Amino acid sequence: MSKPVKTDTKELERELRVLGLGSPDLCFQCSRCTSGCEAMKLLELQPHFVMASVRSGFIREMVNSDALWACVGCYKCRERCPQNVSPVEIMYLLKNKYVRSGRSIPGDYQTMLQNLMTCGFIQKNIEVLDNKGNLHERSELGLPEIEGVSDVSKFMELISRLAIEKICGERV
Repeated sequence: MSKPVKTDTKELERELRVLGLGSPDLCFQCSRCTSGCEAMKLLELQPHFVMASVRSGFIREMVNSDALWACVGCYKCRERCPQNVSPVEIMYLLKNKYVRSGRSIPGDYQTMLQNLMTCGFIQKNIEVLDNKGNLHERSELGLPEIEGVSDVSKFMELISRLAIEKICGERV
């Protein structure tokens, strides 16, 4: 059986303070975050359980959990929390901790990140499927073309700087 690690808890709380976010200790397990969670509906992610685990010091277990990657980042948990605690921000911090540990991001997320860095969207333009199962280009349907990032290198630089600021808590 695993045991809570207090140094992990203190490190996470320091990162939350740097970001100006509330401590998981404020969570009183009302489950309002879980009731609005988009991932709960499909993947049974329970943000209040994540908060309880983190609050108890089981951060390493959460970093190694598949539940971490189920969060879709909709921020409904943050909106619903009466204590202004943010399970979604905790999830992002735990994902950052996972990546900092040297492990690779799951495949679908790598694809999304590559697409984001190259075209500015999480997926490339795809054809539109109509109700008869036929594929159409956007232009065939009179839809405007979607333009990606005009200067990919500048966009990548800005995204990288933002990521470093979020992970390290310092301006670059």
